This record gives sequence, C-alpha cells and structure tokens, in this order.
Amino acid sequence: MKRLCSALLSIILLTTLTACQQGGKSAEKEDKDSRLADNMKLTELVEAAQKEAKADNAGEFMVYAPTSRIEKAMKAFTEAYGIKGSVYHESGQDLYTKLTTELEAKSKTTADVAFLQDAYLLQTQMRNYNYVVNYVPKDLADKIKEAEKKPLVCYYYNKLFIYNNKDGSKGVTNVWELTEAAYKGKIFMKDLSKESVNKNFLAMLTKPEIADKLKKAYKEHFQKEIKLDEDCPNAGYQFVKNFLPNVSYGTGDGDIATDLSNGNGNNYGLIVFSKLRDDSVNQKNLTVNALNKQEINPFSGFMYPMYLQIIKNTDRPYTARLFIHFMMSKEGFEAAFHTKAKDIGTYSGNSEINCLKGDQNLDFWKKCLTTEDPEYLAKAYGEGVLDFITMAASKH
Repeated sequence: MKRLCSALLSIILLTTLTACQQGGKSAEKEDKDSRLADNMKLTELVEAAQKEAKADNAGEFMVYAPTSRIEKAMKAFTEAYGIKGSVYHESGQDLYTKLTTELEAKSKTTADVAFLQDAYLLQTQMRNYNYVVNYVPKDLADKIKEAEKKPLVCYYYNKLFIYNNKDGSKGVTNVWELTEAAYKGKIFMKDLSKESVNKNFLAMLTKPEIADKLKKAYKEHFQKEIKLDEDCPNAGYQFVKNFLPNVSYGTGDGDIATDLSNGNGNNYGLIVFSKLRDDSVNQKNLTVNALNKQEINPFSGFMYPMYLQIIKNTDRPYTARLFIHFMMSKEGFEAAFHTKAKDIGTYSGNSEINCLKGDQNLDFWKKCLTTEDPEYLAKAYGEGVLDFITMAASKH
C-alpha cells in the first residue's frame, strides 16, 4: 500500500513538474517571440505580419481609436501591405470601459492596438494591470525623442485659448484676466464630465512648478501678492477656483469653435486647435493668442498626448507592430492627419514629421503650453483634486 501511495505521489509530482516546465517554456517562448518581433527589420516584420494575416485561424485585426481619422490610416495601411483591418472609434472613459470590460472577460473580440488619451487613465486602468505592451519601432527610434517613447506617443493635440476678434477685440495677455467679472459667461470649453483631459489640465495647474508660475503672473497682473483662500494650498488651486465660475460648457469642441466664430467679440474658447479646420468655423473671426505673438502669461493652453499601445493578449502581434510602425512613419501619419492644407493641430511623435503651413511644430507648443504629467496626476487625484475641481465648476 505504501509502495502504491509512493508511486502515485511520484506520478503526481512528475506531472506537476512537467506542467510547470511546459507552462514556463510557454511563457518563455512568448517572451522570446516578443523580443524577436521587437528586433525585426522592417522587411522581416512585413513578411511575418502578412503570413500572420493569411493564417487559417487569423482573427480580424482591430484598432480602437477616439477619432474616425484612423480609418483613413487603416485604408492606407491595407494599400501598402495588403493587410485588412477594422477601426472602432470611441472616446474618453467610454473607450477605457469597453477595453477593460473585454480584457477582464478575456474576450477574443477586442482590440489588437489602441490609441489612448489621458495619461492618468492609461496608467491606472491599463499599465497598472499589464494590459498593454509598449513598442517603439527599431528603425524609427532615433527620430522619436525619449519623452515620447515610454509609453509611445503617436501624436499630440493642443487645446488653446482662442478668442473672437470682432469689434477690434485684442484678447488677454495674462490668464488671471479670465478670472475677472468681465469674462463671466464669455469663456467656453467642453463639459468636464465628457472630457477627462480637460480635468487633467486643471489638475496640472496645481502642480507646484506651474502654481509658482501662476503666482508670479498674478503679481504681474494685479500688482500685489496673491492671497490664498483657506481651501487653496497654492496659486494653482486659487486659479481653478476663480476661473471655472466664469466658464460656460458645451458638448463638443467642434460646436464650440463654430459658435465662437459666429458669436460676440472677446468671447474665449479653450478648444482643440484642429477644430478650426472645419468648414463650419469662420476662421477670420478667431485669433489664437500664441500664434498672434501674444502668448498668455504663463501659458496659452495645454497639450495632451495620444498614446499608441499593443493590447497584450493580441493574436496578431506582428501586424500590431507593423501598424504602429506605419503610424509613426510619415506615410501613416499624413494618411490620417495631413489630408488637406487645413489639417492643423496634430503633431507626430516622430520629430522629423513637420506641421503644415499656418501651424507651428511641437517644440514651439511645448514652450507655451502645459502638458500632462502622469505621475503628478496620480498624486493629485489621490489627494482629492477632482473634488476641488468639481466644487469650483459648480459655482456659477
């Protein structure tokens, strides 16, 4: 009996050990395959992706994005490599909710690649759970600055202070002017509940380095030191508290841009610059402070990145990497964002891809705009800055 039990125990241990070794080998193989894919030459990657697409068990290659413009890029990608794919577009928290729901359910019908905005949500809902894989194309790495590599930034948008110049209006030169009674109801931006990057902008103003700039700007404008309210730890909080009661909210930047261009002089919008390309917008009635050599002290708006990540459980790893390479190339970026002369307001993470006439390159905007800092945003949200922003926005 003892011998039988001993034999059975040996079999169980051997089976378990074999399973563990096989599991280890499987994980090791996956990691090795990933490393091989990351180090492939472009010609090798193209060949592997095309082979992957022709496999009998190849699922549909799917990209999630917050803009329908990626459909134009997908069409160009198919023309270039003969690989078909689909694009699902959704924005903001809704896109993250869809992705996390599918990933938690281990659904096979989810994205292979995703364009993701909002550094805070990317970190807390994707990266913290290892749902995404960062990939920087080897042969484009020297064209992508270190700040755009981890995680990979495909492109940036900028939201700028833009005003209606009718009746000879000249706009402001200091952001604190926008907190004064004269601008109550004359500043327009997208509803905070529908645009998380707007909340990120406001949260970033409480970062000590930016708050110090606001403190100095306050003194320059009002000719006195700032006096903080008890619930305002620094000048950033005070600005948010004084600024938001003057703001009126719209459902989308496109509608705001159109209404702003047809509205009253000296009305202000904090909106995506790219919306000025829309045919419904009367551009001659609008002035962008930063492009009018009238930058606002200490910032003329904000800039936020669009990250491009591989979804970890993809069954099309080579195609995913090839698509990212395509989007980081001049051909891919221009297929989506430079389709006509008016396509302003989108800036590639590839430093060799320049803006169009009438715009400025990325380095220009980084100097006069605030940008997202995922580490600070995590800290600020953990300390309750969102509650403060919500409170300030409710006081009209």
